[in-house]
Order: sequence, then C-alpha cells, then structure tokens
Amino acid sequence: MTKVYVKLDDVGSYWLRACKEAVVHLNGLFKRNEIAVVLSTTGSEDAKITVKTDAGIQGDAVHGRTSAETTGAGKLLNADVRLPVKVTINTPQGIRDAGVGILEVIAAHEFVHALGHPTHNTKLMGQTLYKEPGDTAAGDKLKAGGIKMPPLDLSDDSIAELKSIWS
Repeated sequence: MTKVYVKLDDVGSYWLRACKEAVVHLNGLFKRNEIAVVLSTTGSEDAKITVKTDAGIQGDAVHGRTSAETTGAGKLLNADVRLPVKVTINTPQGIRDAGVGILEVIAAHEFVHALGHPTHNTKLMGQTLYKEPGDTAAGDKLKAGGIKMPPLDLSDDSIAELKSIWS
C-alpha cells in the first residue's frame, strides 16, 4: 500500500475542509475498490501532492490545474495541484461562494489526476462538471456523467485505470 502525503499548508481556510473531506472520501472509495493507495494530510509519505490556490484560475469555472512527476510505471512521485482562490455559484438569489461539497469534488478530481488518471471520462473525472445550487451552500452539488456529487463516485473505467497503477 502506497501512502501519498497531501500537503495543505497553502490552501487557506476556504479550501482546507473540502480538501480534507476529499482525502477521507477518496480513501473510502480506494479501499472499497481495492486501489492500493492511501492519501494522508499528516506526515511525509512515499509521494507528495502539494496543494495551493492560484489567483489565475477563474472562480466561475469548475476546475483546478494539476501537474505530476511519475515513475515509468505511472506511480506518483510528486504533484502540484492548483485550485481557484474562490469558486462562485449563480443562484436565484444571486451569486455567492460555492458550498464545501462543490469544493470537495473539485479537489478530489485534481487529486485523482495527480494519482495518474489523465482522462476525463465520467462521474468524478468528467470533462464537464455542472454546478447545481442547493437551497443553501451546504446543498450545492456538481453534476457529471448523470450523477450529482457529493458524495464522490468513481466510474468503473476510473477504478480500472487507478487499479492498473496502484495494485
């Protein structure tokens, strides 16, 4: 089992909870699907994902940026994940900051890219994620591949792709 350290020192309070929830929920998905990698927000592990905010990423978009250095077999050595400083959502009451659920999905999407999943197929790794506002920020969701997240979900293709790297 490979442990990957997710370094959250530079994300600020806006992203901290969402990134930690993404780590917990991804670990649950990885365990249930026998993907042999564990993310950790403490200590230094076999590999590292450094997460920071980037003012150059627009807050009305639903994405981040990830670059990674891997072994010849595709296993992560180091990755840099960049997230927008804030994410906004347009609601009938006006534009507001998106809820932690949307942030969790964005962070998880980028973490899975860092773990070696380059393709945009369905569900968590969809090419296009659509914001769906809740009655409050706590109810905000992202829709992709016919499902709404959170909770996080991986497609069969994503599971197979990750298992081919992390077995």
